[in-house]
Amino acid sequence: GAAAAEATAAEAAASSISPLAAAAAPLTGLSQIFVVESPISGALILGAIGWYSPGCAAHAALGATVGAATGAALGAPAAEISSGLWSFNPALTSLAASVFFVHSAPTVALSVAGAAATAALFGGLKIALASAFGVPALTLPFCAVAAVAHLLPQSVPALILAAAPHSPERNSSA
Repeated sequence: GAAAAEATAAEAAASSISPLAAAAAPLTGLSQIFVVESPISGALILGAIGWYSPGCAAHAALGATVGAATGAALGAPAAEISSGLWSFNPALTSLAASVFFVHSAPTVALSVAGAAATAALFGGLKIALASAFGVPALTLPFCAVAAVAHLLPQSVPALILAAAPHSPERNSSA
C-alpha cells in the first residue's frame, strides 16, 4: 500500500542522483551556508573550518553528509539534494554541537541525530512555509534543533555544555 509507494518514491529519488552529485552534495551544502551553490566553495569553506579546528570541520562534514543521506531516505528530489539544500542546516547543527558541547561519544551521537532531525524538519518546513507564506525555511530548522539540543544536558547528563565554547579540541567542562 502506501508504505510501499513511499519506499518506491524514496528509492527513485535517491537513485536519480548521480554518484558524483551525491558525493559533492555535502560540500555543496557547506557552500549553501553562504548562499553559494558550489562544491569547490564548500571544500574551501570546509578547509577554512578545518584550519580553525579539525574537529569542527569533521562535525560540519558529518552533518552535511547525514543531511544529504536523510534527504535521500525521505525521498527528496535529487536536484534539492545535489544543490546542497538538504545539507546546510544539518551541517550548522553538527557544527553547533561541536562548539557548544564537550567532545565525547554522546556529543558525536547528538551531532548525527541532530543533523538527521534538522534535515527532517527542513523537509517539513520547506513545504509548510512555502505553501502557507510563500517563504523558504532558511536556517529555521537549524535554529530550532540547535536550541532544543542546548537544553538537552538538563535531562541527558552525558551531554556536557562547554564552560567556554570553542572547539572539540579545547572545550572542557571545568
